[in-house]
Amino acid sequence: MRFLLLILSALAFCANTLAAPLQAQPNSLSVTLQLADLPSTIVLCRDPTAIQVAGDVDESWFVGIDTDANPATPGGNSDGIEVIIGANTLQQASSCSPHTANTQSSIVGGDLGVWDTSQQNYVDSGIPVSVALDFTAKTITMTAPLIGPLANMKGIATLYAGTEGVYTATSNGSVTTFAQDNGNAFTTLSSMTDPAGDVSQCSSPCSPSASWYGLVDLLGASATTTAPIATYGAGTVYFEFDMAGLPATMSLCRYPQSSTFSDSQWDAFINPGNTANPAPSNFSTAVFAYTIPQAVACMPNNVLLGQALQAEIDHWDSTQNNYVKDADLPVNADANTGKIIIQADGKATALAGLSTQSPMGEVDAGAYPSGNPQQPFAYDNVSPLQLGTPVSSPSGNVQNCSSPCSTTVSWYPQIDLVGGYIHLADHIFTGDFE
Repeated sequence: MRFLLLILSALAFCANTLAAPLQAQPNSLSVTLQLADLPSTIVLCRDPTAIQVAGDVDESWFVGIDTDANPATPGGNSDGIEVIIGANTLQQASSCSPHTANTQSSIVGGDLGVWDTSQQNYVDSGIPVSVALDFTAKTITMTAPLIGPLANMKGIATLYAGTEGVYTATSNGSVTTFAQDNGNAFTTLSSMTDPAGDVSQCSSPCSPSASWYGLVDLLGASATTTAPIATYGAGTVYFEFDMAGLPATMSLCRYPQSSTFSDSQWDAFINPGNTANPAPSNFSTAVFAYTIPQAVACMPNNVLLGQALQAEIDHWDSTQNNYVKDADLPVNADANTGKIIIQADGKATALAGLSTQSPMGEVDAGAYPSGNPQQPFAYDNVSPLQLGTPVSSPSGNVQNCSSPCSTTVSWYPQIDLVGGYIHLADHIFTGDFE
C-alpha cells in the first residue's frame, strides 16, 4: 500500500488508554441484489389476471441457500437448496386494478422458507426476513437472523439470486408468464455480476422498455454476515473495524488527479510474540483491507460494497525494509452494520505467538488531495487493542482532514472508526492463543 507506512505512526497517537467495551450484536445474513432500476414509485396490480397465478404479487426477489454446501442434499427437486429468503411486492386483492404506489412501502420481506422433504416444497419457518431499499444504488437487501435452519450455515455455502415478474404474454396466446433473471452462484466471501438486459421469458408486452423491466433485471448480488462464518474453523482470527457508516455502493477513484493506489484502507498491526523487531512501531505483522486498486489515469466509478474490497496478511521483511504479502484473506463489509471484518488463519506464521499479551491496534485512511504530499490522506485509529476485547472510539475525530475532506463528504463515515475488535472464532479468551 502506498500510504501503508505513512499511517502506521497514527497508532501511537492514542495508545495510552483502553476505550469502553462494545456491545455484542446478534449475527445475521444480509443479501443485496443490485437491479437495473428501483424507482421511488411502482405500479401494483399491473396485470390483474396474471398476478392471481403468482400469489397476488407483481414482482418477487429471492435467494436460495445451500446451507450445508452439499448440492446432493436435501434431494428431490430442491437443486441442493435448503433455505430460501425472499421479498415481494404487496399482495393484491383479486378484484384489484392497476394503481401507482410508493415503492418504499410496497416491497416487503416474507418468512424464511425451508425445504420440506415430505411435501417436496418450501414451507414457512416463521422466521421473518426484513428488507431495506437503496434507491440511489438501486439495491434490495434482505436480512435474516442466523437461527433455526440458518444456524449451521457453512462459510462456503453457495447462494443463488433470482428475480421474477408475472405478466400475460399476449404474443403467446395470452398465457400467464413469469419473466425472470437468475445470476451465477456466489458466497458470503464472494459476489457475482449479471449482464443487463438478459431477463428471460420476456415477450410482448414484456420488453426492456416496460416500466417494471428494470425491477427484475438483476445486475449483481453479494452477501455478508454480521459476524462472518469462520473460514478457518475454530482457529479463525477476526479483525473487525466498526465504521460510522458504509455505503451499499462504494465510490472509487474519488479524486482522479491524486490517485494513490487505493481510495481507502483499513489496517490492523500486530506484534504477535511481543518481541523487539525492526518493523515500524515494532509491529511485525500487518493485516489490511483496501478498496480495489485504481490506475493513475482512473475515472470515478461505483462498485457494490461486497465487490469493492480486497484483503491480505503481510509480514515485515528487514531485508526489503517493507511489509511483504503472505496471502490473500477473505473480507466482509456490511452497509447495515457499518462493519468491515477480515478473517485470518490463526495458524499462519505471521500470527505465531498471538495472545492477549500481543500489542495491536487498528488504523484506517482515506486518500484525498490534502495539499501535503507527505500525508495525502485523512485517518482514524483505535489503539491499543487487546485480543478478545472490543473497544469503542469517538466518532467525528478523523485526523488530517481539511478541505476537500470534511465531516460532510460522502466518504468521511467510512474512515471514521467508532470501534475495533480482534478476536478468535469462539470469542472465548482465557489466556494465550492456541
